[in-house]
Amino acid sequence: MSRLESNASEDSSKTESGSSLNYTLSKSYDAATEEANWREYWRQHDTYHFDPHDKSRKTFSIDTPPPYPSGDFHVGNALNWCYIDFVARYKRMKGFNVHFPQGWDCHGLPTEVRVEQTFRIRKNDVPPDQFVEMCRKLTGEYIAKMKQSMNLLGISSDWALEYKTMDPSYYKLTQLSFLELFKSGHLYRGEHPVNWCPRDETAIAEAEVVYQERKGTLHYMRFGDGNDGIEIASTRPELLAACVGIAVHPKDEKYQAIVGRTVTVPIFGQQARVISDDEVDPKYGTGAVMICTFGDKTDVRWQMKYHLPVIKALTENGRLSVDDPRFKGLKAEEARKKIVAELQAKGLISKTETTQQNIGTCWRCQTPVEIIARPQWFMKTRDLTQEVVEWAGKLDWIPPFAKQRLIDWAESLDWDWVISRQRIFATPIPVWYCTKCESTIVPDEKRLPVDPRKDKPPEEKCPKCGNRELRGETDVLDTWMDSSITAAVHAGWPNKSDLFNRLFPADLQPNGLDIVRTWDYYLLVKSLALFGIAPYKTLLINGMVKGTDGRMMHKSYGNYVVADEAIKKVGADAFRQWAAAGGSTGYDIPFRWNELEYGKKFLTKLWNVTRFILANTTETPSPKKPVKLSLIDRWLLASLQKLTQEVSEAYETFQFNTALEAIRNFTWHALADDYLEAVKHRLQPERDPADLKATQYCLQEALLTICKLLAPMCPHVSEAIYHQFPAKTTKSVHNESWPEHDRTVDDASVRNGKLLLDLIAHARREKSSKGLSLGSNIRRIVITTEAEYLHLLKENEETILRTLKADAIDLERSPSRSSEGKEPSPRFKVAIVA
Repeated sequence: MSRLESNASEDSSKTESGSSLNYTLSKSYDAATEEANWREYWRQHDTYHFDPHDKSRKTFSIDTPPPYPSGDFHVGNALNWCYIDFVARYKRMKGFNVHFPQGWDCHGLPTEVRVEQTFRIRKNDVPPDQFVEMCRKLTGEYIAKMKQSMNLLGISSDWALEYKTMDPSYYKLTQLSFLELFKSGHLYRGEHPVNWCPRDETAIAEAEVVYQERKGTLHYMRFGDGNDGIEIASTRPELLAACVGIAVHPKDEKYQAIVGRTVTVPIFGQQARVISDDEVDPKYGTGAVMICTFGDKTDVRWQMKYHLPVIKALTENGRLSVDDPRFKGLKAEEARKKIVAELQAKGLISKTETTQQNIGTCWRCQTPVEIIARPQWFMKTRDLTQEVVEWAGKLDWIPPFAKQRLIDWAESLDWDWVISRQRIFATPIPVWYCTKCESTIVPDEKRLPVDPRKDKPPEEKCPKCGNRELRGETDVLDTWMDSSITAAVHAGWPNKSDLFNRLFPADLQPNGLDIVRTWDYYLLVKSLALFGIAPYKTLLINGMVKGTDGRMMHKSYGNYVVADEAIKKVGADAFRQWAAAGGSTGYDIPFRWNELEYGKKFLTKLWNVTRFILANTTETPSPKKPVKLSLIDRWLLASLQKLTQEVSEAYETFQFNTALEAIRNFTWHALADDYLEAVKHRLQPERDPADLKATQYCLQEALLTICKLLAPMCPHVSEAIYHQFPAKTTKSVHNESWPEHDRTVDDASVRNGKLLLDLIAHARREKSSKGLSLGSNIRRIVITTEAEYLHLLKENEETILRTLKADAIDLERSPSRSSEGKEPSPRFKVAIVA
């Protein structure tokens, strides 16, 4: 049993104002032990509970990203969640009732691929129900592992609000959103070309296409017969079977005579019409290009624009579907090689060239994407483009440049959002079809959730034609259909109660820059269609993490670091400091082990400073500021006010690096190097009691304030220090009120105190240069400075003597300097008489 556990029952029986742990700081800081103890303490006291009935406090709702349960919580994930946690903890201390749920985006291609890899099967090798159960089991294992990592990191989620998109209670809401969009006319079903992954045999959204630079071969092929022929350069001879047209530029004189005519396609023999279009690049290849159904998006546009026929040359698993037995059933790459060989044998290839290609690949398996036409469900997202752009301009973006990423994406889309997928483990599309008239039949909302793949239809016969043969939809919904309603689900939708209005739209939408065009976009378009408003108010976007080699962190590069590894090495609070200090919010940050080690050193320094202060402030100081305060005291308290103001502003603007650096600098230098060294002599028992109380008050005020300011970023060490204060008012520093700061700061004390400390530092260097230790006594110190500073030094003679261990002091006036070029601080001359 831990030190904290042994006192948990006793502590919990006391009132908040009187709660106290029998807990003292160990001699050295052990991150693993301390952090484990405090995580258990928070769990026992339900520290981060959101109270839906509490209307006395303003709510602050966070639409937390539901990650794919992959098992690995890498440092990129950890960066994102650290940012979220910084905000959640800060807002709690600012008095908000923080709604911080955590969910899991269970469905989707990654889960099915992982199951196939783990069990060495393909999804159709086992019955669907068995495959789904395998997906659910593996997902549960990965969720447990990632949840453990989040807890290890000290994330303050309210786990009572946890959800999984694979649970019927959640995906029935996904189905409800489908029905509402369908009834409002935002959905339609039709045959349209879509991006298709032949490896996974499913449609994928445009946002899931990753473009890669690859080398290809440009083949110069001869079309037509004799003088009527035309030479075309293409990297995809395997699509000759789907060639339905040839495009040339209107101003390309060499082709003007054949525009409007038809040309015979080699090998397969169909006729292709020659059209002219401004999109053709006359400098690429021969200036004439194939129009195939479909090689790329340009083919799709031209096919529709010029009403060309559609030839489906590729199957859903990426094989050639032609009658010619020489090529039928071959994979695309195999077919390309064989067709090229046939063309060469017939003398129809004049030359080949190596070229660079920008190939669209599946985001999950990197397989080159094909464009295939088949019946799909779509959401009319292009109709909402203008609304998306307008709302993007109304929202707060951190950093501001991330807004343009969403706008550019919305305005660049050529197609509507294809929301249907050809998979197994996903939310079923809740519709049935009449086999006769193809009418769409939907269930009553009260019947949800449903699975048309095995459930009976809601009607015995088609309401339109009376046909009794109804078939259920076998396609499923895109996983983004699940996660695009998170903000509303968190708020209690479809129950639009008072709580819904308090939680929706979400106050914060945090995620990585890489999913602005997916999660942020899909959330926005779907919320606009369902509710007419954006689902969030502020978007907090984190950048990507770079590995130690300077490249983006990725498993394939070998520069990938699992968050648990880093945390176990240096501790969660040290790791969280790296996340905070790595760079400005929204920008890519490097992962460097030395920065984590620096964070660990700071915690050790803070721990040692705390132990020194506690050892020398055994009495509980008065909460009231003492009347008698020296210049050094006033300097510390005024500097503390400036620190509180700077850190508060940094948290409000999400500039965590600014907040952390200010706290670390103050702790390390202002408190430890300057103030503590200047007041050690005042902590002796024989000192004037009023002087001693003033010193103790300043030390404890500084330590408690640092503890509170640091709590959002370093929650464990802050909690440990907080519990050393007998007069603490709550069970946790994370339930404390945020430090207040005066609107006006005592600038004179800050300025004069800094001058005095500069002098003391200068004198110490002088002692050291003479081979004297800082603790050694000296007979006399002679200080020469300008007249305007003599009075300041005279008032603080005792501080100078005691700090420097001098028996006497001589203050001498130096010649005045002209105001021109005068430095802002005095030039002290110090002489040491040992």
